Amino acid sequence: MPTLIHSQVSVSVGGSEIACEDALALTLRDAPKTFPAVSPFFWLYSDPIERTHEICDTLRETCQLEGSHEHLFLLLYFNRVIEKLKSKAFLKDVLLPLPKARFSLPEVRKSVPVDFAFWTGERFVAVFIHESQFDLHGRSVEALLKIWGFDVFCLVADEFETRGLMGDTGRRILETLQLR
Repeated sequence: MPTLIHSQVSVSVGGSEIACEDALALTLRDAPKTFPAVSPFFWLYSDPIERTHEICDTLRETCQLEGSHEHLFLLLYFNRVIEKLKSKAFLKDVLLPLPKARFSLPEVRKSVPVDFAFWTGERFVAVFIHESQFDLHGRSVEALLKIWGFDVFCLVADEFETRGLMGDTGRRILETLQLR
């Protein structure tokens, strides 16, 4: 697998550019600076679980999610996060989802959209949600991201609706994001 050249990739979420630095994962602790709408609530609550609920609600309300599957992904992801926080993890230990992220790559004229992205400190993780396993739209984008060193996952809506993140792909996502 090729190494991602971080200095040549930029990511934008909700009109803001995000600098992803080597060895520094983008975690829930970074939510206020990444999503300014989170900031007032973030500092209001000292309980990390309450902060996590507010981050989830704010992302669902402000990130212009297009469908119920995107809302479901965030709810299931944050439910898993809360389980981890209850087992004595910290906000700095959990990756911050970047809904509707767009990546600018040097050899692509238009930015590349993903449903959700995560920055681990070493590489990007991209999650796509497809309506059908036969949905070929975006497959070339997924292949390009893999060439650039991204971990790419594709959830299929019908499996996702019935199994949540406990299907094969969902479990691999959770393992990659260290939530299993």
